[in-house]
Amino acid sequence: MRRVARLLIDQRRVTVRLSAMEKLEALHLNVTVPRTAVIAAREVPDGMAELGGIGTGTGLPGVMMVGTIRDGFGLTFAVCRGRGPAVVLDLAGHTYYRIVVTVADPGEIVSRLP
Repeated sequence: MRRVARLLIDQRRVTVRLSAMEKLEALHLNVTVPRTAVIAAREVPDGMAELGGIGTGTGLPGVMMVGTIRDGFGLTFAVCRGRGPAVVLDLAGHTYYRIVVTVADPGEIVSRLP
Protein backbone atom coordinates (compact mmCIF):
# COMPACT_ATOMS: atom_id res chain seq x y z
CA MET A 1 0.00 0.00 0.00
CA ARG A 2 1.40 3.40 -1.01
CA ARG A 3 1.40 6.15 1.59
CA VAL A 4 -0.28 9.26 0.20
CA ALA A 5 -1.22 12.70 1.42
CA ARG A 6 -4.59 13.19 3.04
CA LEU A 7 -6.72 16.29 3.42
CA LEU A 8 -7.95 16.60 7.00
CA ILE A 9 -10.79 19.05 7.56
CA ASP A 10 -12.17 20.23 10.87
CA GLN A 11 -14.16 23.27 11.98
CA ARG A 12 -11.08 25.53 12.20
CA ARG A 13 -8.51 24.32 9.70
CA VAL A 14 -7.61 22.26 6.65
CA THR A 15 -4.41 20.22 6.80
CA VAL A 16 -2.51 18.47 4.04
CA ARG A 17 -1.08 15.57 6.02
CA LEU A 18 1.98 14.14 4.31
CA SER A 19 3.46 10.69 4.67
CA ALA A 20 7.10 10.49 5.79
CA MET A 21 8.20 9.93 2.18
CA GLU A 22 6.17 12.90 0.94
CA LYS A 23 7.78 15.14 3.55
CA LEU A 24 11.15 14.20 2.08
CA GLU A 25 9.91 14.66 -1.49
CA ALA A 26 8.29 18.03 -0.73
CA LEU A 27 11.11 19.33 1.46
CA HIS A 28 8.24 20.43 3.66
CA LEU A 29 6.19 19.36 6.67
CA ASN A 30 2.40 19.16 6.78
CA VAL A 31 0.61 22.27 5.48
CA THR A 32 -2.21 23.69 7.61
CA VAL A 33 -4.38 26.66 6.70
CA PRO A 34 -7.28 28.22 8.58
CA ARG A 35 -10.58 27.06 7.14
CA THR A 36 -11.51 30.73 6.72
CA ALA A 37 -8.58 31.10 4.26
CA VAL A 38 -10.26 28.65 1.84
CA ILE A 39 -12.30 30.87 -0.49
CA ALA A 40 -13.12 28.17 -3.05
CA ALA A 41 -12.77 24.42 -3.52
CA ARG A 42 -13.16 22.63 -6.82
CA GLU A 43 -12.74 19.20 -8.31
CA VAL A 44 -10.53 18.79 -11.38
CA PRO A 45 -10.07 15.66 -13.51
CA ASP A 46 -6.27 16.06 -13.75
CA GLY A 47 -4.35 17.68 -10.89
CA MET A 48 -1.10 17.77 -12.87
CA ALA A 49 -2.76 19.95 -15.53
CA GLU A 50 -3.27 22.64 -12.86
CA LEU A 51 0.46 22.97 -12.23
CA GLY A 52 3.01 25.09 -14.02
CA GLY A 53 6.00 27.11 -12.95
CA ILE A 54 9.21 26.51 -11.06
CA GLY A 55 9.04 23.90 -8.32
CA THR A 56 10.90 23.08 -5.14
CA GLY A 57 10.50 19.48 -4.09
CA THR A 58 10.24 16.39 -6.28
CA GLY A 59 8.74 16.47 -9.73
CA LEU A 60 8.63 14.49 -12.93
CA PRO A 61 6.62 16.28 -15.66
CA GLY A 62 3.25 14.61 -16.11
CA VAL A 63 4.04 11.96 -13.49
CA MET A 64 4.28 13.62 -10.08
CA MET A 65 4.84 16.88 -8.25
CA VAL A 66 5.24 17.06 -4.51
CA GLY A 67 6.27 20.44 -3.14
CA THR A 68 5.99 24.16 -3.72
CA ILE A 69 5.54 25.71 -7.17
CA ARG A 70 6.01 29.38 -7.98
CA ASP A 71 4.08 30.74 -10.95
CA GLY A 72 2.97 34.19 -12.08
CA PHE A 73 0.29 34.34 -9.39
CA GLY A 74 2.26 33.18 -6.33
CA LEU A 75 2.92 29.90 -4.56
CA THR A 76 1.03 26.63 -4.92
CA PHE A 77 1.55 23.67 -2.63
CA ALA A 78 0.98 20.45 -4.57
CA VAL A 79 0.86 16.74 -3.89
CA CYS A 80 -0.07 15.25 -7.25
CA ARG A 81 0.65 11.77 -8.49
CA GLY A 82 -0.33 10.75 -11.98
CA ARG A 83 -3.02 12.36 -14.05
CA GLY A 84 -5.85 11.57 -11.67
CA PRO A 85 -8.62 13.60 -10.06
CA ALA A 86 -7.64 16.26 -7.56
CA VAL A 87 -8.96 18.96 -5.28
CA VAL A 88 -7.90 22.56 -5.83
CA LEU A 89 -8.25 24.86 -2.83
CA ASP A 90 -8.08 28.59 -3.60
CA LEU A 91 -6.78 30.54 -0.61
CA ALA A 92 -6.74 34.17 0.54
CA GLY A 93 -4.45 35.74 3.11
CA HIS A 94 -2.01 32.84 3.21
CA THR A 95 1.53 32.14 1.99
CA TYR A 96 0.09 29.83 -0.66
CA TYR A 97 -2.62 31.02 -3.02
CA ARG A 98 -3.55 27.42 -3.92
CA ILE A 99 -3.27 23.86 -2.73
CA VAL A 100 -3.63 21.04 -5.27
CA VAL A 101 -3.88 17.45 -3.99
CA THR A 102 -4.63 14.23 -5.85
CA VAL A 103 -7.34 12.37 -3.93
CA ALA A 104 -9.53 9.32 -4.54
CA ASP A 105 -12.86 11.14 -4.08
CA PRO A 106 -12.49 14.88 -4.74
CA GLY A 107 -16.26 15.40 -4.79
CA GLU A 108 -16.52 14.37 -1.15
CA ILE A 109 -13.81 16.87 -0.13
CA VAL A 110 -15.31 19.69 -2.18
CA SER A 111 -18.74 19.13 -0.65
CA ARG A 112 -17.27 19.83 2.81
CA LEU A 113 -15.73 23.19 1.87
CA PRO A 114 -17.01 26.51 0.48
